[in-house]
Amino acid sequence: MDKFEEQVKKLYNAAIEGDVPSLLKLLQQDPRILDRCNFGNSGCFIPSPLHVAADFGHLEFTREILNRKPELTEEVDQIRRWSPLHVASGKGHLEIVQALISVNPNMCLARDVDGLNPVHVSAIRGQVHVIDEILKVVPQAARERTNAGVTVLHLCVKHCQIDALIFLINVVNDAEVINLRDFDGNSILHLAVATKQPEMVKFLVKNKKMEKNAINTNDLTAMDIHIRSKTGINHSEIWVALKKAKALKAKTSLKPRHKHKTWLERQRNALMVVASLIATMAFQVGINPPGGAWQDNMDGHIAGNSIMADVDKDQYDRLLIYSTIGLISSLSVILLLISGLPCKRLFVGILMIALWIAVTTTTSSYMVSVHYLTGNRELLEVSSKNHHALLLALVVSTYFWIVLVWVLLLANALRFIVKALRRLVPWVAKLFRVCFSIVTRRP
Repeated sequence: MDKFEEQVKKLYNAAIEGDVPSLLKLLQQDPRILDRCNFGNSGCFIPSPLHVAADFGHLEFTREILNRKPELTEEVDQIRRWSPLHVASGKGHLEIVQALISVNPNMCLARDVDGLNPVHVSAIRGQVHVIDEILKVVPQAARERTNAGVTVLHLCVKHCQIDALIFLINVVNDAEVINLRDFDGNSILHLAVATKQPEMVKFLVKNKKMEKNAINTNDLTAMDIHIRSKTGINHSEIWVALKKAKALKAKTSLKPRHKHKTWLERQRNALMVVASLIATMAFQVGINPPGGAWQDNMDGHIAGNSIMADVDKDQYDRLLIYSTIGLISSLSVILLLISGLPCKRLFVGILMIALWIAVTTTTSSYMVSVHYLTGNRELLEVSSKNHHALLLALVVSTYFWIVLVWVLLLANALRFIVKALRRLVPWVAKLFRVCFSIVTRRP
């Protein structure tokens, strides 16, 4: 053994024992020993003295190395690719973790051969206090995935670290992160049920941001996984927790949602087509009213002006009002549909009301136009049978349309009232029971 190898051996023994005076003595003898100690005669990388000190929890020894060679925080071993921060995080040495982070906070995102960062390692070992310290400096570390596509929450479930899981969910408090899936589409609830951990299942289903009926790549919900698994000691507890949370099987949860989504898409497409047609008709009526326009500037009229406006001003004003309302209503529907707003049932209902208005005003515009175009015939041919038939058709159609609109309005109003009462009745009954109990308790 040559002199250099003997010094390296003394250095590593000092790191194991946390012997700071021996470290200082060795540095005095060879100021560059920390630069050369990472390579043996074979040229193979071995863990640095900082790795060893972090492993054994020697704070003062760690600080002394960091003061003299802070770059050692970036060194990783050749087997697992662990940095000193990985080592200290796994062992739960909080003060050493703080010292390492203060020198190089970027190492909080360093990944080992499996894609694990120090937060992942801490979660696997259940080192909650270390997780807290790292996330105060680099919160993004909790959102990183491993090479296997799992998050730190998945690792907590897989390694049965419920305290770490509870802490992380409370700290992150983000529905997107909580419901992230692995490469198999499994959420943390899927894993908790599959690994039969009732306490975790109870905690997760109580969280309002947790999707209880998420479906993995095998088209299975957490309830499906539980039903397929064999009965065991924790079977009944998990079953009760899932039932209380109203967790469903995939067949039950998917079909209504799919049908509802399909219905909304059909309604959206139909509304767009109808609104476009009404907008086109209303625009044409506005710029080309019945009777056309004057072609000359004779007899007190101006070329280009509407003939209807001069002949029957009242009818023209009504026509213009109806066509404008129809145009604005239909254009509003088109604008809302292309705005990217979520296509929910209430949203579709509002659009349908706007289209009712547009359709009604379009019908009114038609009635006014026909009445104007047949007005002269009424004066010249009062006894005409065809004219009387036309007039009767207009009157009947108008009244039929008014009745139809009112029937639809009343039907929808009635449906809304019924739904409101269904939701209100349980609350009224509960209030009545409370009042009744208070009255009966009086002496």
